[in-house]
Amino acid sequence: MPELDNLLASAIKNHPELVIYNYKLSVLSVEKKLKFQELLPTINFRYNQLGKGYEILKTATTGPLFENNFQYGLTVGIPLRFSQGRGEYRKAKLKITEAQLQQGQKQQQIENKVRSYFNELLTVKSQVALQEKAYKNYKALQRGEEIRFQAGESSLFLINARENKTLEALQKLQELKAKYYKTENSLLWAAGLLIF
Repeated sequence: MPELDNLLASAIKNHPELVIYNYKLSVLSVEKKLKFQELLPTINFRYNQLGKGYEILKTATTGPLFENNFQYGLTVGIPLRFSQGRGEYRKAKLKITEAQLQQGQKQQQIENKVRSYFNELLTVKSQVALQEKAYKNYKALQRGEEIRFQAGESSLFLINARENKTLEALQKLQELKAKYYKTENSLLWAAGLLIF
């Protein structure tokens, strides 16, 4: 019988649907950083050598750095409308908040599903234990009836009736055991431990 706390911790940590939200949040945080970078001014420094070859150090050591063989450029850009950039940044922050709320809701749904299957498993386990006792009692009654028949105090009809009740109890026991294993697998699936 698995422990509920371990199942819940494992479900929160490893459930595939929650892992998807973790990836989604990391993507949204990168998008938020990108939107913030769009708010910042841009500064570009350009340098072109107007000489032969691509060996800048060799050319720089042979002559002065600011002569006619070099071209420099500095470009500064500031966004004209900050309102659009701030709006995009806030929108990215709201997307992150929305994803976090969705993740919390999904986590709560998964926890509820795990608790529900766990409670059902406990119930079915107790039913199996009761049915096993009932089957043993029916089996004992059948054996007692067979002993009475050998002593001449019972009839074949009573033995058949006891045997039918024993078989019905065995059939119900097998059905409950199948339900127990099905519920156990459903519990593992709900916890994200059983992946097909």
